[in-house]
Amino acid sequence: MKEVRIISIDDRGRLVLPLVIRKSFGITLDTQLMMVADTETKEIKITPAGLDKDQQPIKLKITMADSPGSLAKIAETFGSLGISLMYGESAILEKDKTALWTVISPTPNIPLNELRERLIQEGDALKVDIVPL
Repeated sequence: MKEVRIISIDDRGRLVLPLVIRKSFGITLDTQLMMVADTETKEIKITPAGLDKDQQPIKLKITMADSPGSLAKIAETFGSLGISLMYGESAILEKDKTALWTVISPTPNIPLNELRERLIQEGDALKVDIVPL
């Protein structure tokens, strides 16, 4: 069932989620939420992130070849490392040359430099930028 509500932003830029919505999603004081704002479509989506309060997500911007199977090879590397992906979006930068895959993931249990190297060596990524969120 969908709940449709009109909510306001206060003078400090905060949103108040109605109690009925918080209860139906199990959102409590320590729940982390992920917000995806699409400036082209003017849409904002807010979803529970499913993280424990001590987990911090990271954003990875992965540049790869724009060729069949490139994204799958990098995704397979994430799988072999046991890393779940919370969000992903891909775009072609130069047709038949390069593409960009932006993903959000919980911080993995391996050092970030090692993750970068594995994505380059095993996943054939051309470049990997990692940003803590």
